[in-house]
This record gives sequence, structure tokens and C-alpha cells, in this order.
Amino acid sequence: MGRMQPKMPYASKNNTRMRVVGYLNATTGAVHSEEMRAVTSKNLAKSVSKISHWHPDAKTIYLAWDNWPNHKSRAVVEALVKQPRIKLLPLPTYSPWLNPIEKVWRWVRQRVTHAHPWCDHFQEFRAHARDELPPLAFGTTEILRYVGLLQ
Repeated sequence: MGRMQPKMPYASKNNTRMRVVGYLNATTGAVHSEEMRAVTSKNLAKSVSKISHWHPDAKTIYLAWDNWPNHKSRAVVEALVKQPRIKLLPLPTYSPWLNPIEKVWRWVRQRVTHAHPWCDHFQEFRAHARDELPPLAFGTTEILRYVGLLQ
């Protein structure tokens, strides 16, 4: 109500999805993200192996994860075993509202994808989405407030 939304044409093209994994630092608000061609168990295991490098001084790193099957795959479990500082915080089934990174993705979607004009220009859309991610790597109190980790 109150404003006119642009009418978006329907685009029917293949492979018009971005696949991004991300990790939110709950104390600084920094978001480490990585775009992948496909989020396979092998790719996710490689990504998980980088977490300790982002937090060299942390004694314990807590990783909140939902019940996505790739999180329980052999490759990912083996990658986690090699990093004893990482402790998993399993989330209940079907509870994305409890996972702060899901709220970060919602924030990015609201800023980039809501009524975007690039439905027939996926590469341009991808460029705009990519532009939103690097500034998040530095951490902001705005993100921490948005996801509910800071009042």
C-alpha cells in the first residue's frame, strides 16, 4: 500500500540462481561468504576448512547448522573432525528463524532482489548481489541488530 511496485516481466532462463555459503561472526557481525557453482558436500567441506583461518585466536568456534543433508555428509564431517576448535550447534528441523545467517540472506535479498529490474540480465543481477557481500566482511552493528544478536 502506498507505493507502486514495478511490474516485473517473467524470465524463463536456465541457471539463474546464485549459490552462496556464508558464515556470520556473532560478535563482530562480519560475514564471510563464498560463491560456488554448486554447494556440494565436497565444496562445503572445503569452505568449512577455512573457518579456523578466519578466527586464529578463538579457542572455540560455534557453528550453528540446520539439518540440511550436506551438513551431515562424510566429506563435511571429516573436514570438521580436522578442526577440533569448531563445535556444532544443531538447530531444530525447519527453523530458519533461529539461524542468523538466514536473516543475513534475507537482508541481502531485500536490498538486491526485491523488484529488481534485471530479470533478463542475470549476470548484471549477479554483479549487484556480489556488490552487497564484500562490505559485510568487515562486520557492522547494523547486521548484528538485524539478525537479533545486538539490541
